Amino acid sequence: MTTSRFDKLFPRAVWPLACLVVTGPGCALLWSYQVDFDALHSAAGRLASIVANHFTTPPSALSAGTDRRELTALLVRLLRTGCAIGFAALAWLRASGPAWPAVLRSPAALGLQLVLAVVGDMGLVYVFTAQLGTLPLRSALRWLAAAALVSSGATLLVILDLPMSDARFIMACMLAAGEAMIMAVVTTVVHVALGERRARVALAAAHAQLQATQALLGEAVRASERMRLARDLHDMAGHHLTALKLHLDLAKRQAGDAAPAALATASSLAATLLADVRLLVSSERGGCDIDMRLALETLCAGIPAPRIELCIGERLGIDSAAVAHALFCAVQEAVSNAIRHAGAAVMTVALRRDAGGELLLDIADDGRGSGGAAEGNGLRGMRERLAQLGGSLHAANGARHGFALGIRLPASGAAA
Repeated sequence: MTTSRFDKLFPRAVWPLACLVVTGPGCALLWSYQVDFDALHSAAGRLASIVANHFTTPPSALSAGTDRRELTALLVRLLRTGCAIGFAALAWLRASGPAWPAVLRSPAALGLQLVLAVVGDMGLVYVFTAQLGTLPLRSALRWLAAAALVSSGATLLVILDLPMSDARFIMACMLAAGEAMIMAVVTTVVHVALGERRARVALAAAHAQLQATQALLGEAVRASERMRLARDLHDMAGHHLTALKLHLDLAKRQAGDAAPAALATASSLAATLLADVRLLVSSERGGCDIDMRLALETLCAGIPAPRIELCIGERLGIDSAAVAHALFCAVQEAVSNAIRHAGAAVMTVALRRDAGGELLLDIADDGRGSGGAAEGNGLRGMRERLAQLGGSLHAANGARHGFALGIRLPASGAAA
């Protein structure tokens, strides 16, 4: 059973707050007033009675059993309050994600929460079933069935010792069935709500990726068009101006001293114009680099979760559409993995150039990491694409948690 969706779909403060809202009034009344009959005839009350019977003398003609009742009442208060605190603490720790040991997100921890919810009572079982809505559907259904059985079983076991008519017993069974129905409704509502939220996040991510791809395509088209114009300007105007300059120089030499001043002026203007054209061609060629800043900013700004911190170095123009596409696809794949698998809250993307001119792309998140799993098709495809360009990919888990990618591409194909 996996709890991959538990820790990031809700802020971790939501669960302790829910426990406080559900159990706060009950705990206040429990400590403010005398423990009543219903409180004693519950799972906590039965446990408190068993413990109190071992540590107090039984009622007799000399002892009315006051000590036993007082100890039982105190133990009921302590048990129910302790269960509420323990349940809230486990819920908070489970929602803290990979920063805590995996055992806190294991089935054993979830089972302990169920026991605390049943013993503590006060509506904690409904908070527990709300948590089940964050699990995958099959796991949620299994735990929902277990919660219904344990809660109903505890209720029936407690009331079996009470004097009760058949009608009251049937009413108790109907109440247990109604409680199970409410649990199912709570789990269903949370599961549907989170499914809708995941769909909205996926739609927003797909929209951001489409916009970023359009921005990168537009940048590549712009760079290609500037390159074409620079090439045409050099091949056509540059060649004609060179020929014109040569003919004007030849005419000036043939005329000798009789050459008019206008001929010398025309030759000078032709030389100046040729130099301006060459300067313009060089400038246009220098502006043909693909700037990935807009595409990456569009992609990262459109992702609702995780929060992406983007750092792009200066002078990162790339004159190869293949290199720009490979880098963009790497970022896109890393973001998709963080959304679908990592459960990350924060992700960093840093693109820079080292002293040797090589392009370096570092991507890291604070999610669960790979957990030793084999590389998927996305990472393999990324590695193959980079290898074709002479680049390399290094993937590893973080020191404590998270996942990191390090990409290096040679300076060839990128403008310094």
